[in-house]
Amino acid sequence: MKAIDRQYRTGWVGWLRDLANAGGTGGLNWHVHAAQSLQRWMPTRELIAQFLAQVQPTSSNLVLIGCSAGWMLPTPWLARFKHIDVYDIDPLVPLLFGIRHARTLRAQGVTVTYHRSDAIAGLPTLLQRHPDACWWFDNVLGQLGFRLGDEDMAERQLRQLKSMLKGREWGSLHDVYSGPVDSLLALPVCEAVQWTRLDDLPQEQAQVNLNKLNMPHADAAQALLGKLNATGVWHDHATQEVFEKGTLTTMLPWAFKPRYWHWLQAAWVRP
Repeated sequence: MKAIDRQYRTGWVGWLRDLANAGGTGGLNWHVHAAQSLQRWMPTRELIAQFLAQVQPTSSNLVLIGCSAGWMLPTPWLARFKHIDVYDIDPLVPLLFGIRHARTLRAQGVTVTYHRSDAIAGLPTLLQRHPDACWWFDNVLGQLGFRLGDEDMAERQLRQLKSMLKGREWGSLHDVYSGPVDSLLALPVCEAVQWTRLDDLPQEQAQVNLNKLNMPHADAAQALLGKLNATGVWHDHATQEVFEKGTLTTMLPWAFKPRYWHWLQAAWVRP
């Protein structure tokens, strides 16, 4: 079964705008690119499935933020829940998420409710609405700077997120870095690495643990970029402080385009 929040049936101007690009981070443009890229993305999708297979949620209800069509999500993990509330501004989500996942979910008795709204902006209200659910931010937090058009504001909001979610069970997959890879070298190997921020110092002074080795943040970042044969200027998505210090996270390489790669970060937080 599925239900659609009435916001999906109102606001035609906003509906048409978000149909095209969903605030610059989704919409029809994104879906066409995703559908054409699924084979290239397969190694990263497998790494995400391996990560989520280790996540054992304690709640049977999931609030799923910014999932789009769920292009990168494994259906078996979604099927662990009894009810899923999907929040996204993209009006195509009910159709495309349903095509990719709904048949299996229905067969296993999972109900899905779709809400067309900006869940990041409305997070305090949603936390009250779903007091017993666990939360998954599906590759959406790294796009906040593009949505807001202000990287500093995005970084402040992202830094506050862990406090707002304190006492909740939640996780996120999001962009950390993105940029071009050297076209003269072989394509990088898609292997995950472990990353833990060790302190709350500013990024230029911070220490991290990268694959069990402690080092300055700048050195760890360069090590990540070196693994992908990075070249040119890479974008920092301002997500370095989404998780509390000491949180073990998994960094996943993603061949977003043939010669333009991302480093994604994933972690699951328990109360």
